[in-house]
Amino acid sequence: MPAAKHLTLESVNFDDRNEVDAFLGQVMAEGIRRVRAEGAELRDRGLMDADGKLLVTQLPPDMQEGSERDFGG
Repeated sequence: MPAAKHLTLESVNFDDRNEVDAFLGQVMAEGIRRVRAEGAELRDRGLMDADGKLLVTQLPPDMQEGSERDFGG
């Protein structure tokens, strides 16, 4: 079975329903891959447990209510 053609917004034929479905499948697969990678990174850093619950809930001082914020602008 040949490898699936990598589709982009520029290359997908939106008149071909099968190609649109393949494109959307690629988008969803990449999104899921990125979410899983981010979850793994948060778990590795000790910020999230295996169930996806945040372990750190305190904001840094510059993000707390009433703090002086400087966005460098």
